[in-house]
Amino acid sequence: MFGTTSGRVFGTAFGSTLGRIALEVATTALALVALVACGAQPVGAPAPVAGDPLNESGSSEDVSTISLLEVATLDQPVDAASRTGDDAVYFVSRTGTIHRLVNGAFESTAVLDISDLTEGEGEQGLLGLAFSNDGATAFVNYTDTSGDTTIASLSVDAGGMFDRASLRTLLTIEQPYRNHNAGDLVVEPSGTLLVPMGDGGSADDPLRVSLDDSSLLGKVLRIDPRDGAVTMLAKGLRNPWRVDLFDDRLWLADVGQNTWEEVSVLEGVSKRIGVPLETASSASTPANSPTPSSITDFGWSAYEANDRFNSDQLSPDHTGPVVAYRHGDDGCSVSGGAVATNGALRNRYVFADYCSGRVWSIATDTAAPTMVLHFENLDTPSAVVRANDEVFILSLSGTIWKLDG
Repeated sequence: MFGTTSGRVFGTAFGSTLGRIALEVATTALALVALVACGAQPVGAPAPVAGDPLNESGSSEDVSTISLLEVATLDQPVDAASRTGDDAVYFVSRTGTIHRLVNGAFESTAVLDISDLTEGEGEQGLLGLAFSNDGATAFVNYTDTSGDTTIASLSVDAGGMFDRASLRTLLTIEQPYRNHNAGDLVVEPSGTLLVPMGDGGSADDPLRVSLDDSSLLGKVLRIDPRDGAVTMLAKGLRNPWRVDLFDDRLWLADVGQNTWEEVSVLEGVSKRIGVPLETASSASTPANSPTPSSITDFGWSAYEANDRFNSDQLSPDHTGPVVAYRHGDDGCSVSGGAVATNGALRNRYVFADYCSGRVWSIATDTAAPTMVLHFENLDTPSAVVRANDEVFILSLSGTIWKLDG
């Protein structure tokens, strides 16, 4: 999440004119985690929005029957993950803790607390979680007390408790500003990590790093957790807050600047060798002179979506977004998405906007998909994530919904 609009930097989710409101929500949030140990409750406010639900859906199911169930509340939830052989869903609080949802109820004890290592405010904090394919290792993405991105690993026991003493830093990336930290990470079938990086913040890509092959910022990175080796798979990103790896395609929700919000796709991830980078703790790590065809170029900041942006930046191999929507009634800050793997929206990418509270889906097998609107006016949706084959919508104000139907 998180970003800037029209050159204004603000401290909570997503670049938007609602930054002040989001700040107030964050600063008035409960100081302690609010834990709800009860069954799923139906949401009374949002309702499916009429439209053409079967348009290019690839499914005979009636998507008008889908609903949202409120399953829990948590202080500033921003991510969720699941692990092999474990029915629990692990939810991340930006404040620095991780809690489990087991059989419909939150456990009162955090399985991990690193609140002393981060500051959960603004666009910083504990931002991402993923598990190794065997479930024995957790990977976290957080900003340290200096504001720099830290990718680390920890051991997880059979009961799902994290071993804080085993925390090992894999990579630290210097952040020049307090915003555009992105924050997600996913594990590939091979066991390597994919880490999307924002452009370092402020507005308009002032350091011109996103298309700079010598910077780790504005990129999709692959990290080998065995030795910390880093390769670059893509560049030209502004703030890819949430990503989802599905069917060898990496879906990236990239927060826009002045006009457009974007959803882009990195194709054939497992087949990409990438460009090796030297492992270092600086955003100015030199690259090994990649050729233009070696990595995918998503265009920022030469382009915002398909519109020319910074005239001094070149992107001759610009790969445009799969879908983009203009700032206005639809919102102003895409809050990420995930591909549904069951139910009426199976094989559709579901995503939301923080400003408008709208939730859409698009077909994943169509070159130019149409956005189908399902819900609107949700309260500050900070992320849409998939865990244990369920899709969850998280609100920065605390509510966690599950997509039902």
